[in-house]
Amino acid sequence: MKACCASRQVAMLSKAAAMLLIAGVVYHSSEKLFAQTSKYKFQETINLVGLVNDAASEISQKGENAFKEFMTTGSRWRNGDTYIFVCGLKGEIYVHEDASLVGKNDYDRKDVHGKPIVQWFIRKALGIGQCGWTHYEWVKPGKTSPSWKSTYVKLARAPSGSIYIVGSGLYDMKMEKEFAVDAVNDALSLIRTMGKDAFPTLRDTASEFVYKDTYVFVLDTLYNTLVNPADPSLEGKNQKEMKDAAGKLFIQDIVRVAMDNGQGWVDYLWPKPGTTKAIRKSSYVKRIIVKGEIFVVGTGVYLD
Repeated sequence: MKACCASRQVAMLSKAAAMLLIAGVVYHSSEKLFAQTSKYKFQETINLVGLVNDAASEISQKGENAFKEFMTTGSRWRNGDTYIFVCGLKGEIYVHEDASLVGKNDYDRKDVHGKPIVQWFIRKALGIGQCGWTHYEWVKPGKTSPSWKSTYVKLARAPSGSIYIVGSGLYDMKMEKEFAVDAVNDALSLIRTMGKDAFPTLRDTASEFVYKDTYVFVLDTLYNTLVNPADPSLEGKNQKEMKDAAGKLFIQDIVRVAMDNGQGWVDYLWPKPGTTKAIRKSSYVKRIIVKGEIFVVGTGVYLD
């Protein structure tokens, strides 16, 4: 029975990934502009994005000749736990910290939760902006237990005309608000394509929408919870009167911001999953209309 369920989950995830890839090109131009003007708060994020952008620039200028430079230990491209990798659109590995992977196809690579990370790298690089983030659990070199890793990827075009995906990641990164924007836009893309059939994927802990202490939630305009992976018992219940630790009716604020402005941020106090102490949280929310139904989709970032 477990094997059967696992097979269904993998099939669902593969279907969802394909749907997201197809729908990734239909974001409205205003959404694209909003993502482009978002700024990162932490220097480690800025440095990582800069490294990947520079590596993509190297490929655009030097083509495949840049690959040897990327493999040089101790260079800016490969230093400590941080390294540049390069793969093709079908998962072929051209550059990697693990030299044994070079020349092989890694398309089906999954993390400990079954997240198809290489497939997500490809989808992100082919989406709006031709770049994006993926979050998953991976084992640090020299360690035995997995840690959360966030990887930024970008599409790169060589003078030969070949197209590559270049990326790099960091373990246990601080949460950026841009990660929330990225997750909500991906969720909206899936809902546009699949409607309510997207909800099981949003709930699935093996999907890209659930990582660390972050998850995507969905409400309707009457304050009913439709999706909440952190507390499934809330689904189907009305949360209009739900208050945070300071007495703020934050669910009402979430729906109001989404309905009045189309998108925006709502700050409130809420405990991380599995804890009881309320801390500062900021949720990015967005309105979507599918077949005449209005949904409010959001995800939050803890600020403490």
